[in-house]
Amino acid sequence: MQCIDFNRYVDAFHVLERYSEEYPFMLDHLLMMANDHYPGGLSLLDIGAGTGRFTRSFLENCKVPVHSYTAIEPSPVHVNQLQKNLRHISIEKEIIPAFFGPQTMFDNKFDLILLSHSTYCFLPDPEPFLLNAFTFLKEGGRAVIYHGSPSNFCNLLNLIYNDELPATRVVDPTFTSWDVRDILEKNGISHTVSYLPGFLRAGEIFQPENDFLLCDLITFSFMVESESLRPGMLTRAKELLRQLAYPSCEGPLLNLGVDAIVVGPLSS
Repeated sequence: MQCIDFNRYVDAFHVLERYSEEYPFMLDHLLMMANDHYPGGLSLLDIGAGTGRFTRSFLENCKVPVHSYTAIEPSPVHVNQLQKNLRHISIEKEIIPAFFGPQTMFDNKFDLILLSHSTYCFLPDPEPFLLNAFTFLKEGGRAVIYHGSPSNFCNLLNLIYNDELPATRVVDPTFTSWDVRDILEKNGISHTVSYLPGFLRAGEIFQPENDFLLCDLITFSFMVESESLRPGMLTRAKELLRQLAYPSCEGPLLNLGVDAIVVGPLSS
């Protein structure tokens, strides 16, 4: 099997970005957090900011002032898209092109820290990454972690083939929100959890002429090039995804549920 590298991971993400419907649920949740808890405004740190599409929606719709926005993102492709997406957002902003790690430092502390689907990259041990992130919260600050729930299709696919897949990959698709919560509970960190019902529209992906999209979805799910899987494994992974999909008026959907984990408010 051929594990993908970080650049291929970024490339394969296009299927999720094009067909997933989780951002609206996340956006409503984050806007409610900001409006309910920061009436005087907030400073925002975005760890693993990605393309900035979600962030732009938040900044455009937030009803309280966002005094400053700081992003850290390792992918040059995503940094370029992030800069374009935020070009017309007139707030104080800084984009740092780097990986976030246990030794990462910032000059300031923040009211709100966002970790949107970035914790899968916290390898080999996510705990020191998360604990370092929380050190940058101001008193009264909160961190919001959006992370795939154990019930989503990606985790189920990996669980079924766990014995065959490489133990070490560019990100850990088997690191679920339960694992995040285990770390928080182990360290006595106060948090709440809300389930957000995301999904992935699979109708076009399942069309025979779009087999390349289905292969990219499997590549992204496994973090292994689909063409390097043994033939029987790839065939059955495709079959399994079709069976996991549930019907809707929009066509077949795959569960892409997200747990919204809120850490804080931090006290002195």
